[in-house]
Amino acid sequence: MAIRSIFREELDAYGGQCDTRKRGFMLRSLYSAVSGLNINQTSMDVIGNNIANVNTNGYKSMATNFSDILYQNKSNASGPSETRGSLNPIQVGLGGRVAAIDTNITKQGSALTTDAPFNMMITGDAFFIVTDGTNQYYTRDGDFFVDGEINEIGNPEDDEGYLVTSSLGYYVLGWESADGATVNTDGPIGKIMLMGPDIEDSPGEPTTNIRVTGNIDKMDKSIYTKEGHGVSAAALVPGEEGYETYNLNFSITDAGDDDDTTYLMTLTGVTDSQGKKVDFDEQEIELTYSPADGKLTSAETANINVAGVGITLDLGLTTNYNTGGVTTLRTARGDAEGNGQGQEDGKMTGISVQKDGSIYAKYSNGDTRLLAQMATATFMNATGLVNEGDNLYSASKASGDPDIAPVDENNGTISTGVLEASNVDLSDEFTRMITAQRAFQANSRIITTSDSMLQELKNLKR
Repeated sequence: MAIRSIFREELDAYGGQCDTRKRGFMLRSLYSAVSGLNINQTSMDVIGNNIANVNTNGYKSMATNFSDILYQNKSNASGPSETRGSLNPIQVGLGGRVAAIDTNITKQGSALTTDAPFNMMITGDAFFIVTDGTNQYYTRDGDFFVDGEINEIGNPEDDEGYLVTSSLGYYVLGWESADGATVNTDGPIGKIMLMGPDIEDSPGEPTTNIRVTGNIDKMDKSIYTKEGHGVSAAALVPGEEGYETYNLNFSITDAGDDDDTTYLMTLTGVTDSQGKKVDFDEQEIELTYSPADGKLTSAETANINVAGVGITLDLGLTTNYNTGGVTTLRTARGDAEGNGQGQEDGKMTGISVQKDGSIYAKYSNGDTRLLAQMATATFMNATGLVNEGDNLYSASKASGDPDIAPVDENNGTISTGVLEASNVDLSDEFTRMITAQRAFQANSRIITTSDSMLQELKNLKR
């Protein structure tokens, strides 16, 4: 049997290690060299995997760490005595082993600009959370899209409209908004729906407040005529095809008494968006002002009814001064805070993702609605995560349980239109490759040299 085969059988019999006290006829250098071949081959395997994934989104490079193994004591250490000093131990090493293969998981990869709306990159230490419907995984690869087709993880009717990973169609997890304005980040996480009948449309709302401002001039001659001073206002009310803008026409006239501080504001006409007259009930509102300071002293609000919609007129900021004979009343939809403006029916025009992972829908009627907030996970020991392939990791006892929170709670941000590139440093990998190759060659030379020494030992019998 060839000498190398004998060495291999000896090494395998002892799990890659050897006890030279039981195998004294073999040279220790052979076993050390074989262990060196094994660990440097493993190192090359890791380097090859890193280089193969140099263009993999979100890939984290790995590095092989070595440690020495058993030592044979030729002489134990001893302490000093009255006649001699201390003696150091005499030990012979028996090779090395792979101590760990560490993932450089905290090093941020560079940003790759894609301009795709659902390509995302996390800045910081957090991970996106995804699921196949059964298991939960973690990833730095933010290549997502909104599923509108049949995929492999569920019913096609149920799958449509959810944010999923591009490679496997796994659902991206987060917190959905129940009211379109807030999310409960203390609640359980779930799938994020971004499309659907309830999301794609923004229902219209009627105008419930109209604010009137400006001055009724005491010297304005038009208010003393039958038609009075005309004032128009716009209001959104239900029409045949959703919410339409109706034009409301008012007239400001003298109240018909001898008091020049009392007036009537009368709704005199209503027309739809096409200019067609709409039936309405004529309604009068009495306005009274203080002769001392020109401020309104009658009720600051009044209610009118248009096409079955009750509208509150806010008149508190109108005044009654002599400013040269010109009345300057103006109207605006909504109160001073913008409430009650009303809005038309709208269609979704776009989706935006904020830095904190909040996802908003924008609509043609100007409405903005919070749909969801993406959840992220951090770990006490992220290097303890288990690589599952497909840019996915799973938690382990070494990594600990995930801490699930919005990305900004971990001092991170989410950017859109970009992806995180691999953090592999090719120059570093090539350097490691050269080192591993030379170490492999050197260990091979140890084996051939030891083989020659054994041959010489065998020849001593002749």
